[in-house]
Amino acid sequence: MPTAALRQITAKQDNQALRARLEAEAARVQISYKASVIDFMVMEGIQDFSELDYATRKSFEAYLEGQSGMKHIRHHLLAFDKLKQHALSQEFHILEDGKVARPRYENGILYLPYHPDPKVSAMFRNSTRKNEHVWDFSRNAPERMKRQVFDILHYELENSTSPEGRRVHLLGLRDLYDFCTEQWIEDIEAMELPQIQAFREIPSNRLTESKRPRIINFCRRALFLQAEEINWNAHVWYMERFHIQPERMDPANPVLSISFVEVTHRRNRELLKRYIRYGLGITNLSVGVIRGELIYLRSFLNDIQQPEDTDICSVTPAQMEAYFRVQRQRGVQAETYNKIVMSILHFFNHLRVRQLIGQIPFDADSLLQKTVLKHHNRSVAQEVTEEIFSKLYAFPETLRLMYLHLWGIGLRISEVCTLKGNAYYIQGDDAWIQVYQIKMRTYKRIPIPAALYKLMRVYLKKHHIKAGDYVFQNSKGGPYRSGTFRYNMLKYCERNDIQNGEYIFRSHDYRHTIATCFYDSGVSLQSIRDYLGHDYEEMTEQYIDYMPKKIEKASEDYFSRHSLASYIKRGEEKDG
Repeated sequence: MPTAALRQITAKQDNQALRARLEAEAARVQISYKASVIDFMVMEGIQDFSELDYATRKSFEAYLEGQSGMKHIRHHLLAFDKLKQHALSQEFHILEDGKVARPRYENGILYLPYHPDPKVSAMFRNSTRKNEHVWDFSRNAPERMKRQVFDILHYELENSTSPEGRRVHLLGLRDLYDFCTEQWIEDIEAMELPQIQAFREIPSNRLTESKRPRIINFCRRALFLQAEEINWNAHVWYMERFHIQPERMDPANPVLSISFVEVTHRRNRELLKRYIRYGLGITNLSVGVIRGELIYLRSFLNDIQQPEDTDICSVTPAQMEAYFRVQRQRGVQAETYNKIVMSILHFFNHLRVRQLIGQIPFDADSLLQKTVLKHHNRSVAQEVTEEIFSKLYAFPETLRLMYLHLWGIGLRISEVCTLKGNAYYIQGDDAWIQVYQIKMRTYKRIPIPAALYKLMRVYLKKHHIKAGDYVFQNSKGGPYRSGTFRYNMLKYCERNDIQNGEYIFRSHDYRHTIATCFYDSGVSLQSIRDYLGHDYEEMTEQYIDYMPKKIEKASEDYFSRHSLASYIKRGEEKDG
């Protein structure tokens, strides 16, 4: 038999064997239109369904379109997808923690319906937007940036719970991927302000203008949180990554991130990063205080105009004097001005300890200004509280009870938001509440109205709140955010036409109201100080509204009774 004929017979036998094997495997998948897929695989010599990929899918689609009279191409492609996904389900790798191993990065095309994690591929199984699921990592772009996009993509796939939210993030990521490719941006975490602004201004066919600005933050956060080691070179740090003691954070108004992007001078930005890293890791300062200093220092470093080949370590006393003179000319309040001076002093002290400078180029003591406490009358008028109470039934239950803690006890809003289920108790015949003072980092215990205690016992039982749970919770079980509370109170006050819709709700005003009420009732200043949780009576005096007038009136009453004329008159009466 001629060799050519023998080869034909052998090839035919091989094809028959391949077809039989593929048909046997395909029989395990309940789907129509399998025959066309098998015909194509035999024709192309593809030995197993696991070898199918996106490129093969495109070839199969072209093959179908070339067949005369071929109908229902979409159904044939669906069969192709099902057979591929069946093969993937047989070979995915489970890690020790029960999660499916993330695939290795490759310079090729990742097609999400063919993702090796069955949970991921299932997300896109029935999607009709196939083009959105193709991620091309073979394009000519910076390699580091492509790997970052790959990592961000998988972070979203592994952590997202909302299909719509996931789609928004992935569309935004695709926009950013295209932008970074065109601009040859090598590191998403090191994008500069002009690059960020340029990305936000480019029109997008995928996302609305309102959703686009959040994409870069989402991408930076995904990279920062999942890096093997903390990336101190990133321009934005996310606090979730740090193991910060709970007492250094305000859970009702947490600092979510710290940004250095605003500092445009690169060497100064790196010095600032080292200082903030020291503050987070070595000191016991609250994160809110650290961020406050950061904000002042960012402005300072931007206002001090320096060339890129030098840095703040070479700043002169004359430059510092000019800077502080400008601050004074701006009319900055003395208290804020002093905070700026001290923040800059702390920064330069750090540079001196690290032996980056010899002497501090300014005298802080000579710069500090005398602060004069200015009293602001902030008590809530009785007619306002009466109107709110008359309409309180129209507010949501949570807002009603949180409001009662402000009106009836005078707590800080951060304290209300972070109350725990075991905060309320009875001691003797009185009801009490235990409050953690975030600003003071200590607990205080104060009596509360019995009616509020009873209302809260009903609320705790109704919502199955345990001793260690937050009483007022957000959607994730964490503490109610103080900003959310203020937003909702403003909304419902306007909706219920409080003071003709003009009342501006401010939670802190109710602490002034409580303090003033106590003082009017004859409670001592020291007792009010202890109740409010202040360190100094001078602070408490700022909470007692109309106090200057009351002191003036008390003085007039005293001198009217003890004036020289009154003594003379009494003496004459006595002599007479």
